Amino acid sequence: MLAQFTQLLDTVGEYGPAVLATVFAVAAVEALFGLGVFVPAETALVLAAVALADTPLLAAAVIAAAAGAFVGDHLGYGIGRKLGPRAAETAAVRRLGPQRWEEAMRFVRRRGVGLIVVARLLPGVRTLVSAAGGAARLRYARFAIATAIASVAWSMLWVLGGAWIGSALLRLVDDATVPVLAVAAVLTVGFLVFRRTRRSA
Repeated sequence: MLAQFTQLLDTVGEYGPAVLATVFAVAAVEALFGLGVFVPAETALVLAAVALADTPLLAAAVIAAAAGAFVGDHLGYGIGRKLGPRAAETAAVRRLGPQRWEEAMRFVRRRGVGLIVVARLLPGVRTLVSAAGGAARLRYARFAIATAIASVAWSMLWVLGGAWIGSALLRLVDDATVPVLAVAAVLTVGFLVFRRTRRSA
Protein backbone atom coordinates (compact mmCIF):
# COMPACT_ATOMS: atom_id res chain seq x y z
CA MET A 1 0.00 0.00 0.00
CA LEU A 2 2.77 2.44 0.97
CA ALA A 3 4.79 1.47 -2.10
CA GLN A 4 1.78 2.16 -4.32
CA PHE A 5 1.18 5.52 -2.68
CA THR A 6 4.85 6.47 -3.04
CA GLN A 7 4.80 5.39 -6.68
CA LEU A 8 1.69 7.52 -7.24
CA LEU A 9 3.44 10.56 -5.75
CA ASP A 10 6.46 9.93 -7.96
CA THR A 11 4.20 9.74 -11.01
CA VAL A 12 2.44 12.97 -10.06
CA GLY A 13 5.81 14.64 -9.54
CA GLU A 14 6.71 13.90 -13.16
CA TYR A 15 3.92 16.22 -14.29
CA GLY A 16 5.34 19.28 -12.57
CA PRO A 17 3.76 22.02 -14.73
CA ALA A 18 0.31 20.43 -14.41
CA VAL A 19 0.74 20.17 -10.63
CA LEU A 20 1.77 23.83 -10.44
CA ALA A 21 -1.25 24.87 -12.54
CA THR A 22 -3.52 22.86 -10.23
CA VAL A 23 -1.96 24.46 -7.15
CA PHE A 24 -2.56 27.93 -8.60
CA ALA A 25 -6.16 27.15 -9.59
CA VAL A 26 -7.09 25.53 -6.27
CA ALA A 27 -5.59 28.41 -4.26
CA ALA A 28 -7.42 30.98 -6.39
CA VAL A 29 -10.82 29.26 -6.31
CA GLU A 30 -10.54 28.54 -2.58
CA ALA A 31 -10.11 32.25 -1.87
CA LEU A 32 -13.19 33.25 -3.86
CA PHE A 33 -16.30 34.60 -2.20
CA GLY A 34 -18.01 31.69 -0.42
CA LEU A 35 -16.14 28.87 -2.21
CA GLY A 36 -13.47 28.29 0.42
CA VAL A 37 -15.78 26.08 2.43
CA PHE A 38 -16.02 23.56 -0.41
CA VAL A 39 -12.47 23.58 -1.81
CA PRO A 40 -9.89 21.71 0.34
CA ALA A 41 -6.96 23.87 -0.72
CA GLU A 42 -4.66 22.93 2.16
CA THR A 43 -5.05 19.22 1.41
CA ALA A 44 -4.23 19.79 -2.25
CA LEU A 45 -1.22 21.92 -1.34
CA VAL A 46 0.19 19.32 1.04
CA LEU A 47 -0.21 16.51 -1.51
CA ALA A 48 1.41 18.60 -4.23
CA ALA A 49 4.22 19.59 -1.87
CA VAL A 50 4.96 15.96 -0.98
CA ALA A 51 4.96 15.01 -4.68
CA LEU A 52 7.39 17.84 -5.48
CA ALA A 53 9.42 17.66 -2.26
CA ASP A 54 12.61 16.36 -3.87
CA THR A 55 12.44 18.50 -6.99
CA PRO A 56 13.37 22.11 -7.82
CA LEU A 57 9.66 22.72 -8.50
CA LEU A 58 8.89 22.91 -4.78
CA ALA A 59 9.89 26.60 -4.74
CA ALA A 60 7.72 27.14 -7.81
CA ALA A 61 4.81 25.55 -5.94
CA VAL A 62 5.21 28.16 -3.18
CA ILE A 63 5.03 30.91 -5.80
CA ALA A 64 2.08 29.29 -7.60
CA ALA A 65 0.06 28.90 -4.38
CA ALA A 66 0.82 32.46 -3.25
CA ALA A 67 -0.07 33.86 -6.68
CA GLY A 68 -3.31 31.88 -6.77
CA ALA A 69 -4.30 33.06 -3.32
CA PHE A 70 -3.42 36.65 -4.23
CA VAL A 71 -5.55 36.50 -7.39
CA GLY A 72 -8.45 34.82 -5.56
CA ASP A 73 -8.38 37.43 -2.82
CA HIS A 74 -8.48 40.19 -5.44
CA LEU A 75 -11.45 38.60 -7.18
CA GLY A 76 -13.23 38.42 -3.82
CA TYR A 77 -12.33 42.04 -3.11
CA GLY A 78 -13.67 43.04 -6.53
CA ILE A 79 -16.94 41.19 -5.94
CA GLY A 80 -17.39 42.89 -2.57
CA ARG A 81 -16.49 46.26 -4.05
CA LYS A 82 -19.04 45.88 -6.84
CA LEU A 83 -21.88 44.54 -4.70
CA GLY A 84 -21.32 46.74 -1.66
CA PRO A 85 -24.11 46.28 0.92
CA ARG A 86 -25.91 43.92 -1.48
CA ALA A 87 -23.23 41.30 -0.79
CA ALA A 88 -25.04 40.52 2.47
CA GLU A 89 -28.02 39.30 0.40
CA THR A 90 -26.09 36.86 -1.80
CA ALA A 91 -26.48 33.08 -1.73
CA ALA A 92 -22.89 32.74 -0.52
CA VAL A 93 -23.57 34.80 2.60
CA ARG A 94 -26.88 33.04 3.24
CA ARG A 95 -25.12 29.68 2.99
CA LEU A 96 -22.30 30.66 5.32
CA GLY A 97 -24.51 32.69 7.65
CA PRO A 98 -25.35 36.42 7.75
CA GLN A 99 -23.79 36.61 11.21
CA ARG A 100 -20.39 35.60 9.81
CA TRP A 101 -20.69 38.29 7.15
CA GLU A 102 -21.52 40.95 9.74
CA GLU A 103 -18.59 39.85 11.86
CA ALA A 104 -16.27 39.95 8.85
CA MET A 105 -17.46 43.46 7.99
CA ARG A 106 -17.06 44.64 11.57
CA PHE A 107 -13.56 43.20 11.89
CA VAL A 108 -12.45 44.67 8.57
CA ARG A 109 -13.68 48.13 9.55
CA ARG A 110 -12.11 47.90 12.98
CA ARG A 111 -8.83 46.11 12.31
CA GLY A 112 -8.30 46.46 8.58
CA VAL A 113 -5.01 45.15 7.26
CA GLY A 114 -4.00 43.10 10.28
CA LEU A 115 -7.14 41.00 10.09
CA ILE A 116 -6.57 40.12 6.42
CA VAL A 117 -3.12 38.73 7.24
CA VAL A 118 -4.45 36.66 10.15
CA ALA A 119 -7.67 35.59 8.38
CA ARG A 120 -5.70 34.13 5.46
CA LEU A 121 -4.40 31.46 7.87
CA LEU A 122 -7.87 30.55 9.17
CA PRO A 123 -9.85 28.02 7.07
CA GLY A 124 -13.40 29.13 6.28
CA VAL A 125 -12.87 32.71 7.45
CA ARG A 126 -10.78 34.03 4.58
CA THR A 127 -13.47 33.22 2.03
CA LEU A 128 -15.52 36.18 3.31
CA VAL A 129 -12.86 38.62 4.48
CA SER A 130 -11.64 39.76 1.06
CA ALA A 131 -15.19 40.42 -0.15
CA ALA A 132 -15.93 42.18 3.14
CA GLY A 133 -12.88 44.36 2.58
CA GLY A 134 -14.22 45.36 -0.82
CA ALA A 135 -17.74 45.96 0.47
CA ALA A 136 -16.37 48.04 3.35
CA ARG A 137 -14.38 50.13 0.83
CA LEU A 138 -11.08 49.22 2.44
CA ARG A 139 -8.40 51.24 0.64
CA TYR A 140 -6.99 49.12 -2.19
CA ALA A 141 -3.32 49.84 -1.45
CA ARG A 142 -3.72 48.60 2.11
CA PHE A 143 -5.66 45.55 0.96
CA ALA A 144 -3.09 44.66 -1.72
CA ILE A 145 -0.15 44.87 0.67
CA ALA A 146 -1.94 42.85 3.34
CA THR A 147 -3.11 40.11 0.99
CA ALA A 148 0.35 39.86 -0.60
CA ILE A 149 1.95 39.27 2.80
CA ALA A 150 -0.83 36.91 3.84
CA SER A 151 -0.70 34.89 0.60
CA VAL A 152 3.04 34.31 0.86
CA ALA A 153 2.80 33.33 4.54
CA TRP A 154 -0.08 30.93 3.84
CA SER A 155 1.71 29.38 0.88
CA MET A 156 4.97 28.86 2.75
CA LEU A 157 3.14 27.35 5.71
CA TRP A 158 1.25 24.74 3.70
CA VAL A 159 3.68 24.03 0.86
CA LEU A 160 7.01 24.03 2.71
CA GLY A 161 5.46 22.75 5.93
CA GLY A 162 3.51 20.11 4.02
CA ALA A 163 6.60 18.95 2.16
CA TRP A 164 8.62 18.64 5.35
CA ILE A 165 5.94 16.89 7.43
CA GLY A 166 4.75 14.69 4.57
CA SER A 167 8.25 13.51 3.71
CA ALA A 168 9.00 12.86 7.37
CA LEU A 169 5.84 10.77 7.71
CA LEU A 170 6.67 8.76 4.60
CA ARG A 171 10.12 7.99 6.01
CA LEU A 172 8.58 7.04 9.35
CA VAL A 173 5.95 4.83 7.78
CA ASP A 174 8.57 3.12 5.65
CA ASP A 175 10.03 1.53 8.78
CA ALA A 176 6.91 1.61 10.92
CA THR A 177 5.18 -1.29 12.55
CA VAL A 178 1.44 -1.90 12.31
CA PRO A 179 0.65 -0.12 15.61
CA VAL A 180 2.40 3.03 14.42
CA LEU A 181 0.43 2.92 11.17
CA ALA A 182 -2.79 2.51 13.13
CA VAL A 183 -2.00 5.51 15.33
CA ALA A 184 -1.17 7.63 12.28
CA ALA A 185 -4.46 6.65 10.64
CA VAL A 186 -6.45 7.49 13.76
CA LEU A 187 -4.73 10.87 14.11
CA THR A 188 -5.39 11.69 10.45
CA VAL A 189 -9.07 10.80 10.68
CA GLY A 190 -9.37 12.70 13.94
CA PHE A 191 -7.83 15.80 12.39
CA LEU A 192 -10.18 15.66 9.39
CA VAL A 193 -13.24 15.22 11.62
CA PHE A 194 -12.11 18.08 13.87
CA ARG A 195 -11.56 20.35 10.88
CA ARG A 196 -14.95 19.53 9.37
CA THR A 197 -16.62 20.14 12.75
CA ARG A 198 -14.95 23.54 13.06
CA ARG A 199 -16.05 24.53 9.58
CA SER A 200 -19.63 23.42 10.29
CA ALA A 201 -19.60 25.38 13.54
